[in-house]
Amino acid sequence: MYGIYGWDFVDETYLYHISRKDHRHNYSMWFLPIYLQFYSPASAAMSLASFLPQALVVGALGLAFGGDLYFAAFTQTFAFVAYNKVCTAQYFMWYICLLPVVWPHSSLRLMPWGLVLVAAWFGSQGLYLQQAYRLEFLGENTFTLLWAAGAVIFAANNWILYRIIGSQQISPLFAPTATASSTAKKLQ
Repeated sequence: MYGIYGWDFVDETYLYHISRKDHRHNYSMWFLPIYLQFYSPASAAMSLASFLPQALVVGALGLAFGGDLYFAAFTQTFAFVAYNKVCTAQYFMWYICLLPVVWPHSSLRLMPWGLVLVAAWFGSQGLYLQQAYRLEFLGENTFTLLWAAGAVIFAANNWILYRIIGSQQISPLFAPTATASSTAKKLQ
């Protein structure tokens, strides 16, 4: 694709997400700082600064859980969405679809902790949506409250991820075999 489109391909496919600025309100706690500095020379630095924590957390989760491919995919996707500078409701489907694969290997059960986690997830979004409704439909200035609600969503998502990680029984996708072990010893 690079041969056909050149630098535009690299920029639109890979680099755009690092420098992306979206000043409309969304579930991310980064929306207000980006909104306030949208036309400022510091906006590029803000965009990059919001990307670094996401990259570090997603990378660390990949290193920590890479042996369990499905759980690594779930935790990395969950963190990617939670730490993203733009987060809208359809992003939640990226990790919700992985829950049926990882949930059977968790010691969490629906009662009581599963419901507590679901309540925290929906409750934090409800808090945000209340402020978004007031802004969009009633015309009230709720930007600071929206930012605070985004911070609550961020904290709730981090707590939920922490609880899920703490309850997970890591299940490697491929178990080492005797043949693989003997081959590895020969290579050493």
